Amino acid sequence: MARPNTLNAEPVRWWIATAVAALIIAIVPIPAWIVDDFYSRDMYAWFQRIMTTATNILPLAVLDIILLVTVVAILYRLVRLFHVARQRGVIDALWEGFRRLVRFAAITVLLFLWAWGFNYRRLPLEAAVKGQTATAPAVDALKVAFGDAASLAAGLRLHAETSGRPHSIALELKGPMNVALRLIGREPLETPAEPKYSLVLTPFFNWSGVTGMTNPFGHETIILPDLLPYEKPFVIAHEWAHLAGHADEAEASAVGWLACMKGGPTLAYSASLYLMWETAAAMPADTRQALMANVDAGVRSDLDAISERMKQQNPTIQRTASRVYDEYLRANRVADGTASYGRALQLILSPPFRDALSAYTITR
Repeated sequence: MARPNTLNAEPVRWWIATAVAALIIAIVPIPAWIVDDFYSRDMYAWFQRIMTTATNILPLAVLDIILLVTVVAILYRLVRLFHVARQRGVIDALWEGFRRLVRFAAITVLLFLWAWGFNYRRLPLEAAVKGQTATAPAVDALKVAFGDAASLAAGLRLHAETSGRPHSIALELKGPMNVALRLIGREPLETPAEPKYSLVLTPFFNWSGVTGMTNPFGHETIILPDLLPYEKPFVIAHEWAHLAGHADEAEASAVGWLACMKGGPTLAYSASLYLMWETAAAMPADTRQALMANVDAGVRSDLDAISERMKQQNPTIQRTASRVYDEYLRANRVADGTASYGRALQLILSPPFRDALSAYTITR
């Protein structure tokens, strides 16, 4: 006879099968053109429209709900495993916990890859754009790009909206985003995500330096509430590029920048500040200081404000988060990890992206 309050053993079904399936799908190479044609441009685009339409209805971040439910489920399982350890022994509890952890991880990997993650394996943007030759820019090219972006920013600043309302930015960005996507031969983003804030993750975003993210399961755009008005357009555009199937960080930045450069002064000003920041960071310190001395005072004050906002970061948390994200990117076949952000300049300073800067005309 079983003792009172003894927990009946719960079978952990399919844990080996799901682990094997996840391992095979994660490791077996799939030709990039197959992923691009049949996943990124077809199945993913269809699924993204459905999921984003659904998550746009809710005013709160669905990712917060997912995280809270996950935490509650983990706590429930830990309590149950504690009782298993008391009643059936520590070895039984550890064995059951191991199998459940393997099954949970495998299901998460399968869902991630199917919902969004396979975009890491699509044809790179350079292969999709005819005539695109992205090479590491020389210092002279960086100086010219910085000067062009600074000159444009000085002319745009007085015409840019300063409210920074995410909904207004989203309304203005939808058209330019699809212009940019068509220009590079990618599918338009028919259902963009309404930018949201995360109640759960915002403190972590501030401490780690994260400005935004795309929820790969709910296909929603989440941004940092503390972003300055002139930062938000580019950050939203970057996340929308992820939503459009550009998982690679460099590609998302380049596509987001191009989308902003195809829009009005508010969008283009944000893109100009981004390009100034990135080109300056890639230059020698003395060159950077000399160029910054000639920047319009208003533009320089906005860059200083961005630098001041970034002081909220906690160095330890920032470094740890960066290392974790670096491993995540490498696990998803991004060979240069977090250094991939730097490749955005290679794309932006190559045609047809670079042309958007030299051809931009200021209009009210």
